[in-house]
Amino acid sequence: MDDDGTSTTATAAVAATTAATAVSVARSASGRSLDLPSSLQPPGDVDSPATVSPIKALPGVPDEVVRACRDAIESAAAPFGATSVRVSSAGSIRRLSPDTISAPVEVSIDYGRQGNVETRQAPIKCELNATGSVIGLT
Repeated sequence: MDDDGTSTTATAAVAATTAATAVSVARSASGRSLDLPSSLQPPGDVDSPATVSPIKALPGVPDEVVRACRDAIESAAAPFGATSVRVSSAGSIRRLSPDTISAPVEVSIDYGRQGNVETRQAPIKCELNATGSVIGLT
């Protein structure tokens, strides 16, 4: 695992099919903003406790895909006041169509709330198109 928390294990086949994945945007291919899954958004109730445990990377998602997903998640979480975003591989990539893949990732986001840090954590699927742009977070 790299010091930025991303998994470094990838198969040659997956790496080859995702070699074009170098950058990501926080907008879908249609240009609309990506939505942050509700499980990763801060709750309206500041007193709501969150269960937080260390993120363990499961090999399978190449580093460049994890980075693209992290960049998109950071952009989607910024309007909520995110102060830190950690993303790691959570298993094997699944091909949804010839032009779309789904990458399972584990996400942990810190939010600054009334002088404290509130963390939200959840496994999500990060969908990317053939050019390596993130097109969905579910």
